Amino acid sequence: MNVKKCSGYKGHWECGEDYPDHMVPVIEFGLDSKNGFQRICKKCESYRGIIRTPMRPRHPDTGKMKMDWITSKAKEYYGGMSKDRKNDAHWKECTDKAKLDSEYIHWVINDKVVDITPRFKSEYGPSKPMTKRETVHVEGEKIPQGWVYVMRNTETPWLFKVGKTYPDGIQSRLSEARTWGCFDLEEKYWFEDALKAEKEIHALLSEFNMRNLGYKNCGTELFKCWNIGTITDAINKVIRKRVA
Repeated sequence: MNVKKCSGYKGHWECGEDYPDHMVPVIEFGLDSKNGFQRICKKCESYRGIIRTPMRPRHPDTGKMKMDWITSKAKEYYGGMSKDRKNDAHWKECTDKAKLDSEYIHWVINDKVVDITPRFKSEYGPSKPMTKRETVHVEGEKIPQGWVYVMRNTETPWLFKVGKTYPDGIQSRLSEARTWGCFDLEEKYWFEDALKAEKEIHALLSEFNMRNLGYKNCGTELFKCWNIGTITDAINKVIRKRVA
C-alpha cells in the first residue's frame, strides 16, 4: 500500500489516532496540480478549515459551512450546477429556496446553536439607525497658521497654483490638484496667518491671475507665469513685510 507522511496542521494531526506514525495512505490525500499530492491528509485539511474559520455557521450534523450547504442544496434542486449562475433565473430560484430552507436549520458555531429563528423581511423595508453619525471636517480657513504652497502643472509649465492650506494639508491639496491636472509641489512657506498672507500674495500677482487674463472657467488660485521667480518674489515681499 502506497503511503505518504502527513505534515499535520500546526503540530496537530487529526489522523493521529488511525496513523500514529503519520504515514497515511495516499488515497487519503487531496491532489495538488504542482506536486501530485497535498502535504496534509483530508482529515487534517478538514481540521484546518474548522480552525481557520471558527466563526462561520456550520451544519449540526455534517459540519458543512452554511454557504457551502446552500450551494449544495441549490445544486440538488437545480439538478446540477448552473454554468451561468449570475444570469440564470432558475438557478436563482433554487438558491433562494435553499436559503429559505437554511433558516430552519439549527446552525452551530463552536458547538453552540445560532440562527434558530426564521428571519422574515419587514414589509416596511430596512430599519433606520436610531442615532445619526456626524462627520466633523475642519476647513483650513478656520485655522490661521499653515502653508502657502506653489504647485506647477507639469504638462503646462507656465501654469501655477498658489494657495493656502492648514498645517497637515499639503498632501491632500496635492491630491486634489491632480484630479484635474498633473501638479507637482514646487515651494511651500509657513505663515502664522496663512490666509492673510495668501490674499496679499494673490494681490501682488493679480496681473498674472488666470481669471484676470480672461479665463473665466477656472479657480482663483491659478496664475500664468513664465518663471516661478515671479511668484517667489511676491511671496518674499510678504515675508519681509511681516519681519519688518
